[in-house]
Amino acid sequence: MKLEAIIESIRPLDQKQITRAQAFCDQLAKPLGAFGRLEDIYVRLSAILGPPVSLSPKVTVVYVADNGVVEEGVSSNPQSTTYQVACNILQGKSGLCGLSKYAGSDVHLLDLGCCQPITGSDHRKLCSGTANFLKGPAMSREVAIAAILAGYEETVALIDQGYQVIGTGEMGIGNTTTSVAVIAAILGGDPVPLVGYGAGLDQQGLARKTEVILQALQQHTPFTDVLDVVAKVGSLDILGMAGSFLACAQKKKVAVVDGLISITGLLVASRLQPTVLDYVFLSNASPEPAFAYVCEDLGLVAYFDLGLRLGEGSACPLMFSLMDAAVTALESFPTFDEAGLSQSDYIDIRKIGDEKCNSIQKQATKA
Repeated sequence: MKLEAIIESIRPLDQKQITRAQAFCDQLAKPLGAFGRLEDIYVRLSAILGPPVSLSPKVTVVYVADNGVVEEGVSSNPQSTTYQVACNILQGKSGLCGLSKYAGSDVHLLDLGCCQPITGSDHRKLCSGTANFLKGPAMSREVAIAAILAGYEETVALIDQGYQVIGTGEMGIGNTTTSVAVIAAILGGDPVPLVGYGAGLDQQGLARKTEVILQALQQHTPFTDVLDVVAKVGSLDILGMAGSFLACAQKKKVAVVDGLISITGLLVASRLQPTVLDYVFLSNASPEPAFAYVCEDLGLVAYFDLGLRLGEGSACPLMFSLMDAAVTALESFPTFDEAGLSQSDYIDIRKIGDEKCNSIQKQATKA
């Protein structure tokens, strides 16, 4: 299926389903809004997947890809780390794997561009690492589109196997550099405040990383569109995840964002088709400064902030567990009639916050 056809086939989430799911929550024996953001999670899950909500099986897809810009000294880890950690994930020996075991979810690894061969996970491999984007484009536009389609097709295959919830993860040394470059190119503004420490740079490393990103943006400007941006200064994992988001939106399944690289993939997908945002849940708020910048642009708020910096998609299983909690709690909750309680005795907690905000605004206006 061509990328243009995929984009055109995606439809917004049915607002009638949102209304139905909210009405279900409002007739439960509790103050309206008492479950806070857990209720928000349930409403969106129910609107996407239908009631009763079935979240299983769940999987985190890990896109593996090396980045040529690593040779510019933007990472504290050698490029070989990409391959080694990918192998560890395949053997079930990683933070993601442990958290997935706890959450009862699966891990699926796909090699799109590791410098070394990863047997059994390379059926959609496009190259052995991208080019150094200080010496030219990271990849061609054709390869960028192929990477999106690879992520889309792999995700559709998983959905066809029955997966309801898709987490997006990655493994690729240097991908916080590519992510910041892509974000800065798409959103504009000064890229310097967006550059973070990644996997653990010192001040000298941070300065070098910043310098490389600034040089790359200056060298490759102007950009014609979002695909031109990612082809010039992006990475294959970003593109693969963009494909996953498009697939989930098209097939009306749930997509989960992990961290900086994942939300960069979402940014790319949303510029191709804004409707993908209807099907996405942000898990952990990444400490990387560019993450908050993208959240503000997309109008999204993460569901928790644990200071996670591991990557791999490690926050996705935690979000899966939070989703399970929301569904189990709300679908086992009695209605007012079943509980022998009167709804008239309860207030709408959601309005308390609104009234407080209005009061503060009025006081500020008077001052």
